[in-house]
Amino acid sequence: RPRILCEAEHLMHLKGYRATSLEDIARACSMTKANLLHHFESKEALGLAVLDYKIQATRCGCLDPLGSCSDPAEAVAALFEQAAKFYKGNGCRAGCFIGNVASEMSDVSERFREKVSAFFDEWTGRLEAALRRAREAGIYKGSLRPRASAEAVLALYEGSLLLARAHRDPDVLRRAGREAAALLAVHRSELRSP
Repeated sequence: RPRILCEAEHLMHLKGYRATSLEDIARACSMTKANLLHHFESKEALGLAVLDYKIQATRCGCLDPLGSCSDPAEAVAALFEQAAKFYKGNGCRAGCFIGNVASEMSDVSERFREKVSAFFDEWTGRLEAALRRAREAGIYKGSLRPRASAEAVLALYEGSLLLARAHRDPDVLRRAGREAAALLAVHRSELRSP
């Protein structure tokens, strides 16, 4: 099952969900389609399992650091920088799997759309909570609007992944990361300014 999820994710990430067949996945796993369907009852069930798999990986890499950071701006800057390094290494190909699913499937499948929406809402909520904690600790002024700022940062992140992919330029992520940091810096408390 883990090998199937890994191979299916790789193919769906490169080709898209709809362009990837069960035959493609079975071939990549060196198994028959019947064996594949023994583990997953349908392509949709497999696709949703792959989405869960990627959501968990993204949760660990992008959301969990927000719980332990004292200043969310540092976690945000690290997020963009890590993405720039990763996408430089792969030639800015494939983009964000979850963002790709949102673009491809939101108007096609309510089950995919709801799962992606719930995860993006979780991500926004975790960043919002980190920003609220930082505001309460005096790092940011009362002018900071945690929810709106969290949504803006996530939109910058996902949008910059799309542009980096289209332009094959990882520096788009670095520039967007600087803008995300600037968006938060406007609200930094004078007492905590570097």
